[in-house]
Amino acid sequence: MRNMFDWFSKTKVNDEPDEKTLNNQIAMASDDGALNVENSFNSSTLNFDWKVNNQSELIDVYRETATYNDVDYAIQDIINEMVSFSEDEEPIELDLSKCEISESIKKRVYEKWDKITQILNLSDTIHNRAYSFYVDGRVAYQKVVDEKNLKRGLLDVIELDPRFVTKVRNVNYDNERKTIDSVEEYFIYNENSGNKKSGKETTVGGNNFKEALKLPKESVTYVTSGLVDSKTGYAVSHLHKAIKPANQLRMMENSLVIYRITRAPERRVFYIDVGNLPKSKAEQYLNNLKNSFRNKMTYDPEKGSFQDQRHLMTMQEDFWLPRTSTGKGTEVTTLPGGANLDSIEDVMYFLKRLYKSLNVPVSRLESDAMATLGGRSVEISRDELKFSKFTSKIRKRFNMVLRDLLRTELILSKVVTPSEWDDIEHKIKFIYAQDMYIEERKYFEMMRDRLELAKDMNEYVGTYFSHTYIRNSILQQTDEDIEDMDKQITEESKDPKYSKSDEE
Repeated sequence: MRNMFDWFSKTKVNDEPDEKTLNNQIAMASDDGALNVENSFNSSTLNFDWKVNNQSELIDVYRETATYNDVDYAIQDIINEMVSFSEDEEPIELDLSKCEISESIKKRVYEKWDKITQILNLSDTIHNRAYSFYVDGRVAYQKVVDEKNLKRGLLDVIELDPRFVTKVRNVNYDNERKTIDSVEEYFIYNENSGNKKSGKETTVGGNNFKEALKLPKESVTYVTSGLVDSKTGYAVSHLHKAIKPANQLRMMENSLVIYRITRAPERRVFYIDVGNLPKSKAEQYLNNLKNSFRNKMTYDPEKGSFQDQRHLMTMQEDFWLPRTSTGKGTEVTTLPGGANLDSIEDVMYFLKRLYKSLNVPVSRLESDAMATLGGRSVEISRDELKFSKFTSKIRKRFNMVLRDLLRTELILSKVVTPSEWDDIEHKIKFIYAQDMYIEERKYFEMMRDRLELAKDMNEYVGTYFSHTYIRNSILQQTDEDIEDMDKQITEESKDPKYSKSDEE
């Protein structure tokens, strides 16, 4: 198959495996869930008409689990904590303060980042993209470029269905040196995997099944959650461990509803004395007696009322039942309705298990729970702190998507070289927008604590501590901040407006 994206190799975007990889004696450790093939696997004669990929079925399970109302409610908490945005600010901003590059290059990098945010339309789609990444446990984007003019960089970024995308890694070993000789990585895009069909292009029910495509590694941005199933080697979602609790909770809720419906009304129990009648005649006598006193009630949808079509004796009337000479006869008792129907401790148990499996604090289940908006550290629960770190971990994994797109854009447009990118790659920071009210409360709380500590240490200034130490270590002021503050204090002391207010 013709390489549709050979321009990547022309621009040397995809570098050869590094020296550490080639000198390794063990297969590459990876958390991307790639399909490892044998040495004899010849990519030039690769048969794309293979069986359905089990990862596709796994993603279907994740998506079905995410539609469950309690799971979706918890996921929304995670996504809202992960990404926050308002109408007047960008959801994600680029920070190059740690990168040792010239100001002119920084300016061009910021321009390319603005281009990527416009292509992805992050202002409107960041929530959906983060949701898909969390639920599916992976995300795949195809990069579109102009092969005739590569300097234009990325023209578009197309989101692919991760069910149809499989990463393949072919590791060839040097039997003499006992090391890795070469590593080939590419992607297989197979829409047949979602339809559980094999074979070349076939028409079934009016739908055309296309042949699978082999795409170079650099033509696709593919990032997983970083979690791998130890049994299958597949990349899994954070929802993987929540599948069982979600199914258990669903069964408990269904059984609870069934129990309440069947046991809610009180029912009468008839004990019929059949004497010494044979079995067949006893059953016939019982059926005749049951049909005589049974009232057939039907609902009329047009009139909206119940009707008795047979007009037989109702159970509200008197019963006339025979009794034998021995004093035995038909006994009528009442079967009580279900008790403790308001008890749902077992359902709450599985609901808490579900929230724990999703790493969401159980305290968020309570509707009257108050949110701590930047309160003091003692007011922040341990579960909330763990939840914050968990969402930060998902954020860092999602940053790999943005970093790869930015890398391709900068190299194709010749803003930086591949070697220069390697130097600044890990110094690039992505700053996510936060709730401004919460951030301000946090800042004011920290400032209050610093001022209280500085006030307590004031009597030791000149004895054990210096003014510079207080301002640098306690108030967290830099040398530039101290210089600017001193200058402003001097200017304000000469201004009669401030002097008058001080005297008053």
